Amino acid sequence: MLEITRVQPGSTAARYGLKAGDRLVSVNGNEVNDSIDFLFHASDERLSLVVNEKKGASRKLRIVKDPDDTLGLEFPPLTIRQCRNKCIFCFVDQMPPGCRRSLYVKDDDYRASFLYGNYITLGNLHEEDWERIFTQRLSPLYISVHATEPGLRQALMRNKRAPDIMASMKRLADGGIRMHTQIVLTPGINDGGHLLRTIEDIAGLFPAVLSIAVVPVGITGHRKGLFPLRPFKPGEARDVVANIQSLASRFRKKIGTRLVYPSDEFYIKARMPFPPLSFYEDLPQIENGVGMVASFLHEARRTRLPRRVRPVTMTAVTGVSFSPILKAVLQRLKGTSGVSIRVVTAKNSLFGPPVTVSGLLSGRDILAALRGKRLGSMLLIPASTLNESEGIFLDNMTIADVEAVVGVPVRAVSTFGEIMGLLTIPKTAVTRKKNDLRNDVGVRHIRSPR
Repeated sequence: MLEITRVQPGSTAARYGLKAGDRLVSVNGNEVNDSIDFLFHASDERLSLVVNEKKGASRKLRIVKDPDDTLGLEFPPLTIRQCRNKCIFCFVDQMPPGCRRSLYVKDDDYRASFLYGNYITLGNLHEEDWERIFTQRLSPLYISVHATEPGLRQALMRNKRAPDIMASMKRLADGGIRMHTQIVLTPGINDGGHLLRTIEDIAGLFPAVLSIAVVPVGITGHRKGLFPLRPFKPGEARDVVANIQSLASRFRKKIGTRLVYPSDEFYIKARMPFPPLSFYEDLPQIENGVGMVASFLHEARRTRLPRRVRPVTMTAVTGVSFSPILKAVLQRLKGTSGVSIRVVTAKNSLFGPPVTVSGLLSGRDILAALRGKRLGSMLLIPASTLNESEGIFLDNMTIADVEAVVGVPVRAVSTFGEIMGLLTIPKTAVTRKKNDLRNDVGVRHIRSPR
């Protein structure tokens, strides 16, 4: 039985009188326990629903709908299954106090992997979970591999019971499930020859494996008492990028796809230029920080500067890693009369100086970077600093909180085009100006004989 938390106005469910608080018992005779059950069983065009109303009555509904219609029902979030591992690089173990509660959850749930793209280790699946994955075709899944050598992977995850990842992934592949994979790379532990073997092993499961992302270990300033780790040095990062690019080139010739990609952070650490957007093919891992910078640069090059811009002075705040990139892109506006966008680099005090990505800036980090500065008429912040559903920073501050301190409107942006949109004078405004001018001319013409 699954409680309905919201019914979207104007939806099919609303037309049939379903309301928040009602409980969905079954769809076409199948019990529903979570949103995945509902999506799977409600994919038919003809549905038979059993619903227990909030007031206690039971209803049976017969609905005919379009194949893609999900009825407009929303359900409670999943109760996330917790991770059994104690990985030496676990980011949750390095979290400072005072952040959003959800950030302290160590999830390892195949349902969240299917629904939201969360990475899982396949270490806590029961046989009924495997059966459900295959029966409901929960594909693609997002798999954290890290290493394919069983002993090394168990050491990385500090879990002697961690299953053989290649055997688990082969089982998924044989069952028709597609996978995106990631390797969190730690210098001196699973890099070098271990990395090459891991990539080759995973690539052996193509086409079931759709992509491989290699990301550097994230290290914060809160590692007291944890396994000793260090960041990649520039030369080491260059070796990683070179090795991955070599493999990617070979895969491209052999199987028609590069398959494996270094994260953007590796290029920044290596102080190497980013490849063109075409290198990332269909951007399979952009939400994992792979190809985001190339996508931003590509869009910036292709975006035409607006013909009519409003005279404006703005401030854009960003993280240490992205700051030089943003500054270089905004040079395009240097010759645009009346437009000034100042870039302010925010250091991370919440997680510590080792963390330089924009997405982990807190509201207080942004305010600290802006203290004593003139911001102009608007403040631009990276959209990645906010929780998508609620618009909340990592430290529970909101945009309204920041606006109250800085005294100017705050806008979250993620692309160059969005920045240009804030500069462009809408056509309606241009038309209004022309009409105002005509009216002024007409009034002067009428009054001039006097």
